[in-house]
Amino acid sequence: EERLAIRPTSETIIYATYAKWIRSWRDLPIKLNQWCSVVRWETKATKLFLRTREFLWQEGHTAHATKEEADKEVMEILNEYKDLMENYLAIPVLVGKKTESEKLAGALYTTTLEAIMPDGKALQMGTSHNLGQNFSKVFDIKFVGEDEKEHYVWQTSWGISTRVIGAMVMVHGDDKGLIIPPKVAPIQAVIVPIPYKTADTSTILAKARKIHNKLDAAGISTVLDDRREYTPGWKFNDWELKGVPVRVEIGPRYVANGQVTLARRDTF
Repeated sequence: EERLAIRPTSETIIYATYAKWIRSWRDLPIKLNQWCSVVRWETKATKLFLRTREFLWQEGHTAHATKEEADKEVMEILNEYKDLMENYLAIPVLVGKKTESEKLAGALYTTTLEAIMPDGKALQMGTSHNLGQNFSKVFDIKFVGEDEKEHYVWQTSWGISTRVIGAMVMVHGDDKGLIIPPKVAPIQAVIVPIPYKTADTSTILAKARKIHNKLDAAGISTVLDDRREYTPGWKFNDWELKGVPVRVEIGPRYVANGQVTLARRDTF
């Protein structure tokens, strides 16, 4: 039988490898970033995206020659996460440092990003840790410095998970479905042709394809929903449920006057 190890996080495998890779100050800094699944049997009270026993996350582990370099790395990543959450997911966050009792076990200190959900509760969106030399001493990660003496490296770790997707759903979603911010929406606009019995359907579809091509050329991810088996009203509900930011409705008025109707998902 083959023995398998379930990974709750990646310090063990990465830091054991760092101990083999790092020999000199010339090897530093070293920075690893990865997306992987981890498993944690810490709770039975699971909630989709927010707390699951297996989840996908992005984690980084770095090693530096000095504490100052490690401090800088912690703050750089924290600011990158803040930019992602506020400017892409459109979720305001509070940035700060955890207390001694709340910080990551073994860390020198832990910085965190917290968001307030619609129910008034805070949700931890991501963390960035300065691990000091605590882990390097345990895993024997040493380097010969420019002073020709041996030193333990200074380390950081940081990560976010699919929890940020859950936060986006809770902050922006409504009873109609998802509301996805445009910068992260896989489909940013949907075009729905609206034919009428007295209108030339082929002309409406031709205009819809023309607009679709223009939006695509402008770098806007667009879908032309020209399915004939569904009514325009059914399509509206379908795309509202999926959270597409903008709907473009093209009917006989466009053909006659060059006008379309735009609907923003976040204003319904």
